[in-house]
Amino acid sequence: MNQKVFFIMVLVGSFLLSSIAQPGVAQNRGAFSFHLENDVFALTDRYYTHGVKLTWISPDRMSNRSDPLSRRAISVSFGQNIYTPYHIEREDLIEDDRPYAGISYLTLALHRKRDQTMDTFEFLLGIVGPSSLAAEVQRFVHSLYRGTQPQGWHHQLKDEIVFGLVFDKKWRIFRSGEEKKIGYDLIGHVGGSLGTMMTAAATGWQFRFGSNLPRDFGTFLLRPGGESGALFNEQTNHQADAKRSGIHGYIYLVGHAVYRNIFLDGNTFSDSHRVDKYPFIGDIVLGFVINQKRFRFGYAYVYRTKQFKTQARPHIFGAINISYVY
Repeated sequence: MNQKVFFIMVLVGSFLLSSIAQPGVAQNRGAFSFHLENDVFALTDRYYTHGVKLTWISPDRMSNRSDPLSRRAISVSFGQNIYTPYHIEREDLIEDDRPYAGISYLTLALHRKRDQTMDTFEFLLGIVGPSSLAAEVQRFVHSLYRGTQPQGWHHQLKDEIVFGLVFDKKWRIFRSGEEKKIGYDLIGHVGGSLGTMMTAAATGWQFRFGSNLPRDFGTFLLRPGGESGALFNEQTNHQADAKRSGIHGYIYLVGHAVYRNIFLDGNTFSDSHRVDKYPFIGDIVLGFVINQKRFRFGYAYVYRTKQFKTQARPHIFGAINISYVY
């Protein structure tokens, strides 16, 4: 796969989506978000072993006169995910364990928000296989702390351009403590993706409790249509909101119905290593978020049920998010 062609496609896609953001009245400022997921945060090194995503979110703006109560924004993200079997020290093909696989991708999303709901429409374009550079990244990271070097990357999935179309809806089910320092709320979401990378549906809810609870749409994992919503604060007085500080904890429960997952089902158009996946999986997430003026820091501990039938045990990993509102 010619990497130059892929990056040209990324640049063209970014330009096309940026044209969606028509001039309007800005309601708050934009943000940058850095999201890192890694099983080393949970003292493991297997399965979904690494994910990183850098996101730019535009200021949200008033929609057109036909829908004056809603606001819209766009976001652009670059990221990479890495997947390995349990025993990375083995050189042979481990047929009953998940394939070595990596993806480098771009997502372009349009967000529309009203008082109690937020809709996200997202397009994903990526490259799976050696051109994703996942093998090189994992070997480099392991060399930094003299960890076990993965020996089976020559069995990874073949090069394949993948795409996905995503819809995600979040809504506030209830909120308490609006005028108090301590409050709690419940946020629900439902969504789905269609494409060669992933065809699946998901639904879940998130309960939050803490001080100066932000008026956003929660904190989510690295998934299509996911974590960008957390940065859309409803405060129209951005300067006053930027000075607020607070801390809250949350529990997030989500279930997934999976029809296709290239990282388990293997390449779409060629033969490759694959395993028999479970069609239904679930996540239990415990986390906390600290807001300090324009900065935001979050940590989550994730328990994920078994994804394929010969998986030795459920997977545990950690997630860190650092955001800055400019």
